[in-house]
Amino acid sequence: MPATDPLPGTRDRFADELRRRDYVVSMLLHTAHARGFERLAVPLLEHADSFAEDVVGASPWPEWDPRVAFDVAVPEYRSGYATKTGVRRAVLIPEGTVSVARWLAGRVAALGAAALPVKVAYDLPCHRNEPVDTLSATKLREFSQFGLEILGVANTAADAEIIMFVHDALIALGVAPGAIRVRLNDVGLFVRAVEVCGVDPATAVRIKERLDALAECRAGKQPRRAPRLRAELASLVDALGLDAARRAVWDLLADHDTGHVDDRVRQVQTAGLGAGCAVELDRLEDMRTALGAIGVACTVDLAVVRSHEYYTGAAFEVDVVTHGHAHVEVAGGGRYDKLIGHFLPADLPDTVAQAVPSTGFAFGVERLLAVLDEIGAFDRPRPVSTTYRFDAASAEQLVVPRPRSGVAGYLRAHLQADRRIRRVEVWTGDDPSRDAVDAYMEARGIKAVQWC
Repeated sequence: MPATDPLPGTRDRFADELRRRDYVVSMLLHTAHARGFERLAVPLLEHADSFAEDVVGASPWPEWDPRVAFDVAVPEYRSGYATKTGVRRAVLIPEGTVSVARWLAGRVAALGAAALPVKVAYDLPCHRNEPVDTLSATKLREFSQFGLEILGVANTAADAEIIMFVHDALIALGVAPGAIRVRLNDVGLFVRAVEVCGVDPATAVRIKERLDALAECRAGKQPRRAPRLRAELASLVDALGLDAARRAVWDLLADHDTGHVDDRVRQVQTAGLGAGCAVELDRLEDMRTALGAIGVACTVDLAVVRSHEYYTGAAFEVDVVTHGHAHVEVAGGGRYDKLIGHFLPADLPDTVAQAVPSTGFAFGVERLLAVLDEIGAFDRPRPVSTTYRFDAASAEQLVVPRPRSGVAGYLRAHLQADRRIRRVEVWTGDDPSRDAVDAYMEARGIKAVQWC
């Protein structure tokens, strides 16, 4: 008799579960559209070589194993299936960012610098072949990701925009502002430590995975793991044979718990890695301070390295803490300035190839639904009003912060934006000149501008 249950790690969905999902995703899309993001959909099948090690690295996400991908051999036929011309290797997409990067790389030359940044939102089905003994209600083989990406901009204001979207979207979905906690880091510090200390790629991955897990422990997820993780990390670092100054850098990454970039952080990092690390440290503390000034609860945790090897700069994880319980990493993301370049042809002009630093994040939709259910977000009806617009403009108004005002300037513009206008985008581009802003508005079809 044929089976009536779906495959392990997949689920049939019906009735109220789908109504909850529809509500949550519609609210996320509404919030994204209101800020100038456009929706992107990519195919379920992705080129297998998009996830090759020379593109995403040896550890594209935590607990990576090549066997996690659902490989699909796609036969290609002609003449009504009479002739088989070959077989193309593909995978069911295991996450959204890589496919988004591939999509933009195919268009960046035609778009030109004037159209950057490109802001996209996506709601994608993803598939990972998780071991059956690890499956749970929120860890499935088939799951959904909702994410945002800002493509083609190095400005730290773009990182702040992504964090503010997560913060504001959670509030719109019923999470109390005081329950939202953002943990920040800059992966550039880890990358610098790997380079200065001569850590080989395989060891770097193992160190990164343990740092990432220690960050989870500090946030409240299975904290009893911490002694074992520290011992494993110490063993890996001992084998490097480092002097005291460089060894202290790794101890700091593992044990830093003050929540900000203090004098000890600066002293240890400078002594072990050189004065160049001040760039990452200043950027990190500026982000924490600016977000904290408008009431966003932020802490710096130098172990938040995300385990995704394509991250290069700012990295963050967002928790929801209610009644003494931490829902750790409801959302996570960061900056990946080199990923899109792996998809670009070698003969592109340098000005184009260098124009795609990017940043983004993703919610695991099933995980988000579980958290919202636990805090009572679905205990009463939620009215939703949405207006669909069919013109080509990405927004009705562009708000431009004062030049070179950084994260604080972006946040000031974000708070001053007139939300009575249905779609208001805040400028996060790298070039603050009037010519660049005018060119962007023309490319995006935006008619009005507010300088602040």
